[in-house]
Amino acid sequence: MGKIRSTDEPVGRMAKLMAELHYFMAKEMIDRLGEEKGKEAVRAAITKFGEARAEVMLEEAKEKGLEINAETFSKIKDMPSISWEKDPDNPCDMTYCPMHDMWEQLEAEDIGALYCEIDAVLYNKFNLDFQRPLCKTNGDRCCRFIVKDRK
Repeated sequence: MGKIRSTDEPVGRMAKLMAELHYFMAKEMIDRLGEEKGKEAVRAAITKFGEARAEVMLEEAKEKGLEINAETFSKIKDMPSISWEKDPDNPCDMTYCPMHDMWEQLEAEDIGALYCEIDAVLYNKFNLDFQRPLCKTNGDRCCRFIVKDRK
């Protein structure tokens, strides 16, 4: 199984635990329901989780009187960026993700990729255009996040 140590940075450790929980829950759904129905169930759960997270973030933005845009999203997002690493020459490229690290250790990047779909749900709720042409769960060297305010 994935290796997590008590001395690991706390946010990264929690991200890895969340990734490992996703793996076990998603794998169980896929094993019990079959590939197609299992993945459908995982995607539905991830969508509902993303929508619930976004609603709380949108509520906070409203309470603070902030516009709904990319800048606000980055200010009030619920998942801290500590432990994730960006390419200093291209800040759209995430070169290290503790969640991906866990899925790679578990040899389950395909199951991890189902979780990564949450980003589209979150950005969509903030009325943002989101593209990820590169993703570590697909074997790419980084996750490239292209996020723009909708016109």
